[in-house]
Amino acid sequence: MPLLRKQLDPKVVLGIMLTGTFFASVSQSMLTSALPTIMHEFGINATLGQLLTTSYIYVLGIVAAFSAYLITRCNVRRLFLGALALFCAGCAVAYLSTGYGALLASRLMQACGTGVLMPLMQVIALELYPKERHGHALGLVGLVFGFAPVVGPTLSGVITDMLGWRTIFAILGCGALLSLAGSLFAVRDVGKHERTVLDVPSMLLYTFGLVVFMVGVTGLEQFGFFDARAFGPTLVGVVLVAVFAVRQLRVDRPYLKLALFRNRTFATGVVLLVIAQAVMMSSALQVPLCIQEIHGYTPTESGLILLAGALCMPLLNPLTGRLYDRFGGKLNGMIGFFLLVVGTGSFVFFSSDISPLWIAGMYMVRMVGIAFVLMPMTAYCMTDLEGADVPQGAAIVNSFRQICGSLGSSVMMAVVTSVSVDAGSIDVSMVGFSVSFAIQALFAAVAFICVLLFVRGKRQTRKPMPSA
Repeated sequence: MPLLRKQLDPKVVLGIMLTGTFFASVSQSMLTSALPTIMHEFGINATLGQLLTTSYIYVLGIVAAFSAYLITRCNVRRLFLGALALFCAGCAVAYLSTGYGALLASRLMQACGTGVLMPLMQVIALELYPKERHGHALGLVGLVFGFAPVVGPTLSGVITDMLGWRTIFAILGCGALLSLAGSLFAVRDVGKHERTVLDVPSMLLYTFGLVVFMVGVTGLEQFGFFDARAFGPTLVGVVLVAVFAVRQLRVDRPYLKLALFRNRTFATGVVLLVIAQAVMMSSALQVPLCIQEIHGYTPTESGLILLAGALCMPLLNPLTGRLYDRFGGKLNGMIGFFLLVVGTGSFVFFSSDISPLWIAGMYMVRMVGIAFVLMPMTAYCMTDLEGADVPQGAAIVNSFRQICGSLGSSVMMAVVTSVSVDAGSIDVSMVGFSVSFAIQALFAAVAFICVLLFVRGKRQTRKPMPSA
């Protein structure tokens, strides 16, 4: 069945669909600058506030693992429209929410829709364009995926100050709704579908194990690291995920092919990506909170301070892609993690009277480092994978990145809260942020050493990275 009507240009169809996907993707970071305002309105602490973003990313990771089965089994047109409609419904619930519980539920609805849209968009882009233009098609999709999250903090700061935080969801919902209306007339089914068998026990173990584990990590922030209310769920989650991992190595058709970690290149790339994602997510949540709560800036001001750094990542993607094609993953990894150590470590020494220009500059250094790591290391992971291992590898990379990034930011926020309380503050303090940034810089330094020891250069790489 054709994907689109004959009179519609592929660029038009892709533009309509990318519009909806853009609004869904930007929602990942759209609340970062608005969190202090939401916290004050609902009377919640920083732990529950940041859960509006970390739980969103966490659900993205869980759904990403399930999306491969959905795309293979389901009608692509219905899947795209259903996912976009679910995102729109989540925006409506968020706009009308009168309590924290409803707002959190709306964020999970949005995440479920976005978790399907992002991998599905890549499949549709490849079908819309001939094989010789696949790099161009994926470049357009990658630009949207990279640009959308980084402009979120700036946009949310301006919108929150001018119109209120609920307007954020009104704008996201209306934009996605317009794309949904256009997609009704443009999108058709694509590809061949197979009646694949879903390993339900594995799916349940993976989903519930991660959910229970996230509950435990959130408890660490609220009750402390040694409280049974936090330690108990965390332990149960670890056991469930461990059972899941053992099962994946024994079944014929695993939910996630964890045997790929026996390949050193894949395993090294995933570990480096997980560290980079966790550091990026932690600082993306903590820096705006620090700017507003400690330095006293408004959401608009905090968004503008971070804007230059936020734009660096998508704009540098073409350069980092060319460097990877020419030199391999080692050079990019060394540059990226070195800048990440310098940029993140600089926040350790910040005081309450630091100049906003210094904050903007050091945040820019961090984001340049992230740009040199994320896309090249993603390509490095896939170097030795072929055939059916490629989609499995992509599912593992996307799922692990999102989940570990969310978990890492939650743990770092628990550190901020715990250290702040020990320092005699009833709220977050600069001491807590400094300790958190020091730990993040330490992890980035460990990753830098891993690049030096384990990442291969160009001579041994097989596949170039697609154009960013």
